[in-house]
Amino acid sequence: MERRHLAECGSTNTEALQHLRDGGGPLLVSASRQTAGRGRLGRAWLTDQAGNDAALTFSVAVTLPAELDLSGLSLAVGCTVADALDPDGERIRLKWPNDLFLDGAKLGGILIETVPLPDQRRGVVIGIGLNLQPLPPEADRGAFASGHAALQSLDPSATAGATLDRLAPALRAMLADFETLGFAPWQAAFGRRDLAAGRRVRVGDQPGVARGVSPRGELLLETAAGVLPMSGGELSLRLETSP
Repeated sequence: MERRHLAECGSTNTEALQHLRDGGGPLLVSASRQTAGRGRLGRAWLTDQAGNDAALTFSVAVTLPAELDLSGLSLAVGCTVADALDPDGERIRLKWPNDLFLDGAKLGGILIETVPLPDQRRGVVIGIGLNLQPLPPEADRGAFASGHAALQSLDPSATAGATLDRLAPALRAMLADFETLGFAPWQAAFGRRDLAAGRRVRVGDQPGVARGVSPRGELLLETAAGVLPMSGGELSLRLETSP
């Protein structure tokens, strides 16, 4: 897999998507600074001023069979990142469908985007953003609704380069397995880190109790009408009670 680092770009996902449209092969592209980073549901990823190892922002671009079910891919990515950075499984939790939390505050997020390609293939770009350094004292913490966690509180020696070196081989291996096995092998791993398990939540407008995920990565939501499988898509999950 080619690796490319940019001092600055609008969005590593945008760069990776264009790379695939131009016929490029597997690519990992990182940036010291993003000026137009984005997350799910049209949200901005607030690392615009990131630099000097304040955050790690990168994207992985691959081509996969067009018929491959990508359900649960963001969860498999989350498990892979969490296991690489917190192998003991004690501090990093995963919030369905795309967030990583460290000690109860948001550490990072995942954004998956796709583009159709010729020959029954589909381009898939996995964007990952992780906070590395704590916020400075003067920072506006009100801008971080889910709090702000920094990887350096887990690993004080963490830098962007060293963290990327840990994640790259793990993500390559995960993608090779996902292409043939789908999400099911990661179902139990996600369950061990599931931030919402057993808690009252709201998915879109639907309240209920989170009861884990299905072998396809759907959230299993216990409601008055029974257990409903909820797909990621444009839905978001909100925790309604403390653990």
